[in-house]
Amino acid sequence: MNDPWGISGPAFAWLYGVCAVLPVALAVANEWWLRRDTGARTVPGLYHLAALADGAERVTDTAVAGLIARHSLRPDGRGLLHPVEPAPADPFERAVVSLVHGNGTGLRELRSEMVRHEVVRALRADLEQRGLLVAEKHRRMGWQYAIALSVAVLALGIVRLANAVPLHRPVGALVVLIVGVIGAIGLAAWRQWPDGSGRATAAGTLALRYGDWDRGLARTAAGRVALNGWQAFPDKVVALTLIRTGGTKARLFAGTASTCGGGGMYVAGSSCGGGGSSCGSGGSSCGGGGGGCGG
Repeated sequence: MNDPWGISGPAFAWLYGVCAVLPVALAVANEWWLRRDTGARTVPGLYHLAALADGAERVTDTAVAGLIARHSLRPDGRGLLHPVEPAPADPFERAVVSLVHGNGTGLRELRSEMVRHEVVRALRADLEQRGLLVAEKHRRMGWQYAIALSVAVLALGIVRLANAVPLHRPVGALVVLIVGVIGAIGLAAWRQWPDGSGRATAAGTLALRYGDWDRGLARTAAGRVALNGWQAFPDKVVALTLIRTGGTKARLFAGTASTCGGGGMYVAGSSCGGGGSSCGSGGSSCGGGGGGCGG
């Protein structure tokens, strides 16, 4: 028998193809298992809702919305956030205020810092324990195992190729499979990258929509942002400014315009109209003190 290792080329290609696909298939199955419906339906509080709706960034937005609504945080016309005393009692709001600098901090920067904050990490750990959020450690571990197994499969293919070439055996199919294994390693490396935002399980998604939580939260400014993002914030001028400057993945309001009262009109990227007059009593914070579109 002249076949390398006593295995014919077609038979080895078939076996090697199975080995090439198996690690990624197992990692995908592991991720689907982690996302299963665990039956949990209770969502303890506002920030748990925000995390299930759109991850850690929405948690930050919710805290910022609550602070702005109570005038404990002030956005200026550039979208920078400025703290206003006194410091809040809520741990998430207190974390936000602690990260806001005196000369102003942008929402995008604030989100990236809050993702690593201990209060957000503790929130994620609680949601994972409840089965409402995918256990990130276990999800990444599945893909890391896939990388290790795929590297072993790649090494096997290279050894087989090095053995077959001197014997002038057809290697076209094997080369294609080796390239596929390299692609699988790249996919697994990408998938195992840490997800700072978080992924809701099937149980988390169902709990957010139909589960046991206080529906009265949806009537507050922070609750609206937690469930639907900045486009649901009552002050549309402030919301537009933060969407525009915060890198928010949200659709701008239709027409990108909002009435500022007193005949003025706010358009994204411009200040209030009406010959430089500040907005009227429509509730939008457009002056120098409450700045949604002021200076």
